[in-house]
Amino acid sequence: MLTTRKTFLPFALPSISEDAIEEVAQVLRSGWVTSGPKVKQFEMEFADFVGSPNAIAVNSATAGLHLALEAIGLTENDAVITSSITFTATTEVVCYFHAEPILTDVDPINNLLTPELLQTTIDTRCVWDGKILKTKSTGKQVRAVMPVHLAGYTCDMEGIQKITKKYKLVIIEDAAHAFPAVHKNKMIGNWGDFTVFSFYATKGITTGEGGMITTANATAADRIRKMRLHGINRDAFNRPGWYYEVVDAGYKYNMTDIQAALGVVQLKESHAFWERRIEIAKHYNEEFKNLKGLILPKEDTNGQHSWHLYRVELDTKLAKLGRDSFVEELKDRNIGTSLHFIPIFEHPYYKKTFGFNRSEYPNACKMYDRAVSLPLFAGMTKTDEKDVIDAVKDLLS
Repeated sequence: MLTTRKTFLPFALPSISEDAIEEVAQVLRSGWVTSGPKVKQFEMEFADFVGSPNAIAVNSATAGLHLALEAIGLTENDAVITSSITFTATTEVVCYFHAEPILTDVDPINNLLTPELLQTTIDTRCVWDGKILKTKSTGKQVRAVMPVHLAGYTCDMEGIQKITKKYKLVIIEDAAHAFPAVHKNKMIGNWGDFTVFSFYATKGITTGEGGMITTANATAADRIRKMRLHGINRDAFNRPGWYYEVVDAGYKYNMTDIQAALGVVQLKESHAFWERRIEIAKHYNEEFKNLKGLILPKEDTNGQHSWHLYRVELDTKLAKLGRDSFVEELKDRNIGTSLHFIPIFEHPYYKKTFGFNRSEYPNACKMYDRAVSLPLFAGMTKTDEKDVIDAVKDLLS
């Protein structure tokens, strides 16, 4: 009989080193704890790490997506295309402007927005007059596409770029799962007009809460820097005196030096974190490859997977066990799981507001019935790893 773990193993936990704790302690001792020199350092080092000319730190990836849309001048007369499989933040920020989110289905293997699905969505939901792309139903102008890199597998950015160029659309990448992923020898952070990363507690590196926007557009970067702190034209750290000007009605989206101190050390440690996640993912793949009914995640054929998540799907006919039962059985063995994600069209707010019809998203629906994320984080011990492997094998062998 399989022995149950004595303690609960979450599907993800942050890895906080003593170096990171000491870096945060130094900031606390310095007396400058809000946005200041440490945020500037983190921005410069992150920009250098991913190879982007601009990196702007914010207090969440949600704030980053919001600011990117604000920087392109999104209004209530506009629409944005994104994936039906994403966290609510991706579509939520579109609603901040009273604009319309248009959802695509996802591919059946990696559950991503693909160039083919993007084109199909445009053909069925939009009208192109040679200058402006508009929605058929509301006549709103489609301004942007927000591809979502899921679990660490990257979208086909070259294919998406070809379509957005044709229709004059901006690309805002939701890269919450994509640090430090690489797509075709170029790091994520350089493909779209804007890329937004998350540093939430479960992400590849963490600042507790936090995010980063990268862009090559210097004008947009300046706009984002102002709007993240009330629309003030100078950061407090760089202000020569008491005088400042509010140039627009901005937001309170700045990152603190306390968060940035953690981020600076996490960035240095990120490669080691990533290597450990790769090691666990490879071990899972090897141990699970012969289990009937368990569909394993694929290596990223277009680059380097960040292995933010280890998402599997259960073919219930072969596994003879439903996804929900599988999750409960693992929970009984003190092993945590999660689902990435409940499709946007399943949530009551989006159903009621936009009338999404789930029949238009067959692949997303299929994923929703079968997917689950198993524990994968750099701090997992060999014992943790073995406990997951033994439990999954016991349930599916």
